[in-house]
Amino acid sequence: MRLRRQRRRKKGQSLVETMIGFLILIPIGLIAVNLVTLISCSQSNEQWAELAARAAASTGNEQNAIQAAEDALTDCEINNVVQSIQIDEMKFDVGTQQVSVSTMMEVKMPVPLPWFSQVTCHASSVQPIVSTPAPR
Repeated sequence: MRLRRQRRRKKGQSLVETMIGFLILIPIGLIAVNLVTLISCSQSNEQWAELAARAAASTGNEQNAIQAAEDALTDCEINNVVQSIQIDEMKFDVGTQQVSVSTMMEVKMPVPLPWFSQVTCHASSVQPIVSTPAPR
């Protein structure tokens, strides 16, 4: 009789330990999914900023550079995670022969948490101007 009770207690104890383990591991796994998404989107935003800066650097003036940078960002695929990407700031400096482009990407987390459901990623890139008009 005692042996049966001990077996039942061990089974019950194992069940409780398993449930507590799941209550700890599942949130950790969900947070890990969010972190991987955030890192991936941040890296993607850096690549888009560099692409926009390269496109802007290949134009001859600031107006064309703005349009080229915006056109470069139109190829970005908007999906459930990446809500939008846009140019935050752009500097076309002929004096230093550099173009600086900053982008802003709105990212919606795949596992929305009350304090962590949407994040804005910022990235910037500086590229040398490769297309300038000849001096007169």
